[in-house]
Amino acid sequence: MRYLFLLLIALTSSCRDDGASLELTGNTMGTTYRILIASPAKSSNLTETHKKIERKLIQINALMSTYDPESEISRFNRTRPGMPFSLHADTAEVLAFSLDLADKTGGAFDPTIGPLVELWGFGRATSTGQAPADDRIQVVKRQIGYQSLQLDTDAPAVKTPIGRELDFSATAKGFAVDALAAILVQQGHSNFLVEIGGELFSKGEKRPGQPWRVAIEMPSNASRSIYRAFPLIDSAIATSGDYRNYFESNGQRFSHTIDPRTGYPITHATTSVTVVASTTLEADGWATALNVLGPVAGMQLAADQNLAVVMLVFEQNELKALESAAFKDYLAQSL
Repeated sequence: MRYLFLLLIALTSSCRDDGASLELTGNTMGTTYRILIASPAKSSNLTETHKKIERKLIQINALMSTYDPESEISRFNRTRPGMPFSLHADTAEVLAFSLDLADKTGGAFDPTIGPLVELWGFGRATSTGQAPADDRIQVVKRQIGYQSLQLDTDAPAVKTPIGRELDFSATAKGFAVDALAAILVQQGHSNFLVEIGGELFSKGEKRPGQPWRVAIEMPSNASRSIYRAFPLIDSAIATSGDYRNYFESNGQRFSHTIDPRTGYPITHATTSVTVVASTTLEADGWATALNVLGPVAGMQLAADQNLAVVMLVFEQNELKALESAAFKDYLAQSL
């Protein structure tokens, strides 16, 4: 559903140049994960920590992957309408956040958007490079709608009277980053950076007096350059954008970011949205939602919700940066 293209300044330098840092890496969720731990806790068994991380990622994938036909949400997607479906606590947490975000954005974010994403060729199926017919879009659009989901957080369980499919493409990686950070804290680590597919959470410092640093990438297919670099202090960050995932048909460009309210890809001039938040789940979901909303409605909602947001927009062939008051405050406090 979306591409993340946060340029990781903190990850480009050697993680062992001070003799006290280490790196844990692997594959997950169709991408990679990378963890840098500075001044590892002496009491921690790093081999066991890595095993716990791998086990947690396998568990999350088994719960939330739409590519695994036996994952929890894939099984829910095949469940007969009206039947309660028991959820793991992790799945329920992501769904509860998603439904709240859907309400706050007036449906610009929708965890049932999967059928539309597939229709436009940005999901599991190979893209045809052609826009679907308008009548087909309207048919599939009637198959989505978060309002039909009934979540019981006490059970936890979910049901829908008319049939809906869950898609956590815009939240699962963020949740996973937070889950790995929690494991590291439990293991006694207090200085680390966790990254999955370009989404990050930092805690503590890279070195004494030196915070972890990240940068927002300039939207360009031709080269990689930086819009802004800044410290990431005990915070999460995620970016949503469309300049690397789209197709062109009959001279028209179709973004992979679908507006669930219309059934069509976004057409406004926003190229990327970066959100800094207290959790990666929040940063992940809000980045996608604000990208759908665009510069006017998106930045207004960011102000209303006191979100730290940077939105890069092309206007009259010039790149314009919109920064929320909360983001400017974050910079002022971190620099």
